[in-house]
Amino acid sequence: MIEDITIGRATARKKPGEFELTLDSRITDPASFKVSFLILLDGDLVMSPEHLGVAYMVSVLRTAGFTAEIREVEHGDQAHASVVAHLREYQPDLVCFTLMSLNLSSCLSLCRQLREACPDTPIACGGPAGTFAGLEVLRNNPYADIVAVGEGEPTILDLVQRLYLKESLADCPGVCYRDADGELRQNPARPLIHDLEALPFPARDQLSQHGDKLEYVRVSTSRGCVANCTFCSAPHLKNRVQAGKAWRGRGPEQIVEEVAQIVERHQFRTFDFVDSTFEDPDGGRVGKKRAGAIAQGILDRGLDIYYNVCMRAENWHDTPEDHALLDLLTRSGLEKVNVGIESGTAEELLLWEKRATVEDNVTIIRMLREHGIYLAMGFLPFHPYATVETLIANARFLRDNAGHNLRRMTERLEIYPGTSIVRRMEGDGLLSPTYQEDLDPYGYEFADERVGKLARHFARLYNNEDYHHHGVITDQSAVFEFETYNVVLQTFISRLQRRFAPLAGVNEVMEGFKDTVHEVRQEMGQFNYSFFMSNLEAVMNDALDTEKQARQVVEVEEYFRDRLDRLRSEQLRVGKRLARLGARVTEISSTLPPVRPGGLPRNYTGEGSGATW
Repeated sequence: MIEDITIGRATARKKPGEFELTLDSRITDPASFKVSFLILLDGDLVMSPEHLGVAYMVSVLRTAGFTAEIREVEHGDQAHASVVAHLREYQPDLVCFTLMSLNLSSCLSLCRQLREACPDTPIACGGPAGTFAGLEVLRNNPYADIVAVGEGEPTILDLVQRLYLKESLADCPGVCYRDADGELRQNPARPLIHDLEALPFPARDQLSQHGDKLEYVRVSTSRGCVANCTFCSAPHLKNRVQAGKAWRGRGPEQIVEEVAQIVERHQFRTFDFVDSTFEDPDGGRVGKKRAGAIAQGILDRGLDIYYNVCMRAENWHDTPEDHALLDLLTRSGLEKVNVGIESGTAEELLLWEKRATVEDNVTIIRMLREHGIYLAMGFLPFHPYATVETLIANARFLRDNAGHNLRRMTERLEIYPGTSIVRRMEGDGLLSPTYQEDLDPYGYEFADERVGKLARHFARLYNNEDYHHHGVITDQSAVFEFETYNVVLQTFISRLQRRFAPLAGVNEVMEGFKDTVHEVRQEMGQFNYSFFMSNLEAVMNDALDTEKQARQVVEVEEYFRDRLDRLRSEQLRVGKRLARLGARVTEISSTLPPVRPGGLPRNYTGEGSGATW
């Protein structure tokens, strides 16, 4: 409970959205105030480390002189008990959680234990769920005291100072809270931060902790999005909670400097640029000029890195200018692009309010393949409005374009508060009546129950009940393992060719390996399509049963395990052949290899390249 004690507070007049990292003069010992940020590793989207929203808030607090820690919490009772024991000893003055729909129940369980262990410690929550459902979070989590709404840096700095001074939260913008009488209050939201370069670089605790075990380090070059996707809770034009520009970007110079510091200090060189769209603000001349400047800055600094970005299909065209930019991005280290393809049908693209057409989607898939860039697509075949006809059309689209990934063919829509698709479901009577309480990401019904039956059938094939009901991955099935390995395999190919193309014989070896990989992927695409269609036919004929499902779980696991083993064995043989040619595979790792005399410089020609709180 937050006490309603009002103390005089000096505030400087600032323009809306202006962020100043200043400390109240009455705070004499900020280091004595300790804040613990707990990162719940529940759910498909948040299981990997490097959570930038938390990292930025910690950096702001540390710059102001406060003490702050970042602590990851694995899924499960044992991990929860361990972190509660730590907090009992650490005695923080504030505990913070970042909430997604997938970790609400985990947060509730941990908050209950934390309240027993540290009864006087305030508990604050934020993140997307807090931003769009702040009062609901407080109603359904009686152990939480505060919920932050929107961007966290100004709010956490203001909140911590108020708690240090024992001030009221009545005039603290950007929070929902329980007052001294237990009543729920919601204050007006703060404006968006206008100048992102006013923020310090994020804390890299998780990078220091995990080192070379990380797949990548996250870097934010912008915030916001100018698209209108109906299923998305990232801040964009139609779901804004805070006043201000929908999209704000950092300058290329500062971005390249942050990357350079990470390379120098941590010897790490694989990055994930987490912008909603890398080529915003407009997806055209201005945005692409900025993207090109970032790439050129990486090259000018001689940074030997690899990186991933998100793009939108409608922004890329089969023109010399766009191909030239993709060449530049590839030379600077771009190796993977996430595109929200979402559907292979025009009607569903309209449902999601995507600006891209089916033709746009086909074009960007082809262009990325031509430039040897791995495509990690978003795809949503199963949702409340899906029909048998859209399922068949989507399965054929994937078979023809990226059919080796079975999970894309069977993915279910996850719903989030604050999105227009949730409002539509509610109006159509498809939203679960308990959704506002539990924010269940699968809390909806299907207009066509046959589609729903098939969606639930597929969800049970790849994992245990944690995934089926909550989207939480606790066991790694071969389907999930292949999905991860497939990215590793593609980067293995592209990195080796970029670095060692000048060596005699390397391209011949890699071209042969690429042919083998392509053959296996094509075969898997046909297997997945046939598997999907046979199950669809079974649903249509009311022939799905538990015995068949049990058999399929084994069959799918064995099939994907066999393909994994085959590709890994071939990759090992290729690595040995390349080593005999003088190509050291260790030189393409995420961490920088030791400098060796006579080492080959990185090849930038591209020749021989294959396929918030």
